[in-house]
Amino acid sequence: MIVLRRTAAVLLGLLLFAVLLGTLMLQSANDTFLKAEFYPEQLEEADIYRFVMSEALPSALDELRERDPDEAGIELRENPIATSGLETSRITESAQRALPPEELEELVAPSVLAVAAYATGESDELIVVPPLADTIRDLVAELKVLMREAGVYERLIEEELKPRIREDAGEALTVGGDAPGWMQRLFGSDEEAGSTLARVVTSVVTPEWFATQVEHVLDELTAYLVGDSDGFEIRVRLGDEQVTAAVDELKAILHEVDAADLVYTDILDPEVDASVGETVPLPYGVEVSREEIKAVLRDAVSPAWVQEQAELLIEDVSAYVTGRSEGFSTSISLAGNKQEAARLLTDLAMADVAEAVEGRSACSADAEAGAVAALASGTSPDCIPSGVTSDEILNEARSVITDAIPELVLDPVPDEVTYTDADLRLDVREDGGPDALDALDDSRELIAEGWSYSDADLRADLASEPDVLDALDRLRDFVANGYVHTPEDPEAGVIAEGLDEAHDQAESFRRSSMGAWLIVVLLLVAIGALGGTNWPGRVRWAAASLLGSSLVVLFMFWPVYESMSGLFEQAREEISSQANEDFGPTARLVGNKLVDVAEAAADDFAGGVRLPALVVALVALVALLLAVVGPRFIGPDRTLQEQALGER
Repeated sequence: MIVLRRTAAVLLGLLLFAVLLGTLMLQSANDTFLKAEFYPEQLEEADIYRFVMSEALPSALDELRERDPDEAGIELRENPIATSGLETSRITESAQRALPPEELEELVAPSVLAVAAYATGESDELIVVPPLADTIRDLVAELKVLMREAGVYERLIEEELKPRIREDAGEALTVGGDAPGWMQRLFGSDEEAGSTLARVVTSVVTPEWFATQVEHVLDELTAYLVGDSDGFEIRVRLGDEQVTAAVDELKAILHEVDAADLVYTDILDPEVDASVGETVPLPYGVEVSREEIKAVLRDAVSPAWVQEQAELLIEDVSAYVTGRSEGFSTSISLAGNKQEAARLLTDLAMADVAEAVEGRSACSADAEAGAVAALASGTSPDCIPSGVTSDEILNEARSVITDAIPELVLDPVPDEVTYTDADLRLDVREDGGPDALDALDDSRELIAEGWSYSDADLRADLASEPDVLDALDRLRDFVANGYVHTPEDPEAGVIAEGLDEAHDQAESFRRSSMGAWLIVVLLLVAIGALGGTNWPGRVRWAAASLLGSSLVVLFMFWPVYESMSGLFEQAREEISSQANEDFGPTARLVGNKLVDVAEAAADDFAGGVRLPALVVALVALVALLLAVVGPRFIGPDRTLQEQALGER
């Protein structure tokens, strides 16, 4: 009978070990992972805040400096960190001035504590109200100072703005071959497409003006983000002096173009093409071509007159392109030039008549009548009739041709040619297509009216992405008002649902802790009752079982745990061996720090098991010693009596 009882006691001892192990681990979890203060303490012990600002931030900046902006989805020609010319140390110092590690801890630790308190069941409501607004304002203010001190705006203009203008203009406006007409004058040639536009823009976009506009944008967006305003409106507009500078710069560019090219190629020559045929027949069998007429019209005026007309055109076009005027109409009068043009055309025609008449022989009797008839009809005779000299024929021809040229050649050409904004737009569209016309309109609007963007525009742009818009609203609300969550929140997200689950489980863990110790006590009573035959024997059995179980637990969480600590070192080596493509320098740095935090947390958890296990072992040892030594101080008769009663 006693053998069966003690066998059962041994089996219960094995069960006691399992229950004691679970109880001590549960108690350690209650004192570590289920204790809200544990988490901010772990972050503080790991020096995580100094690590973030002094190690992780510089590493991330160095890594970002080497990345292509396309990898981050940023539409920039160059990496903005590299383009800025700012050294990593300078950016880090600026960030640490705005947010020292101590202030970062003051910002983060209360939020971590609040989240942990809710997740561990210490609080039934999650309230996180970090002072992000002030921090964001400080960071933006520091950023503005840093960008000015480092000359970022000068670099951005030279290395980002100018190349981007040229690149965009080249893509939108180049149609192949040399850019014709107004395309080349306003936007540059194929070799450097957009150079003209870049020159006009950068003549007014000074670093100081650029800095002022960027800071205005930052202020508006910051106020909107932190909740100081319910909306924002970004306005970027050139002042009157800058618009005047843009007009002057465009005039200077157009003055570099040949004045005759401006006046004739795009205005007068097209009118001649539309008014005059390819050739115009004149008396005496002479013809003048359209190209000869255009050349004569050019030669008929002085360079001063051409320059005067070019000045008028440049003035009007510059005012229109820069948005100073809604339209223009430049008139060029040809009436005063036609008389000289008629003389030049007469000389040109007479040269052909003289060439035809010179060297003609006298007419034979048979050809006499035909030659006379030809002269009478105003045509060049095949021979010279008797009684008529070559000079007489030429004089007559000049008179007839002089009278014919105004009617046949010059009258079809308008006395006044008008070039308007509609003509300019038509030329730009024909030369460069719709994109060129859009670029012209965008330039006019930007210079004259500036650029504006508001929260309404932002919401319209994000209308097709409701998730992004919702995230923006949640972020603004969090920065301004913090975050409040209760278990019954119907709009809880995935993270909040996970916290709710942890909250419920933590409460059940706490309730089970006392019950676990009660099971340990009941098992000790059962082991003592089954294994002992008297009270000292029962205590010895219970104490020995408890001592053995606690010693095994101590062995597991002391030498065994220490021998397994090499797993953390293996994890560090595994992280360090990762290729840069899979695990960059910053990721490795953060990974190693996470291993450090995990190791410290595991040490605390193991320590939370070891200390109670040691206390339990000492209590069991004392109880066992008392059970062994105690009977010596009790009378033998009483001991024999208790033994007899136990055997019954």
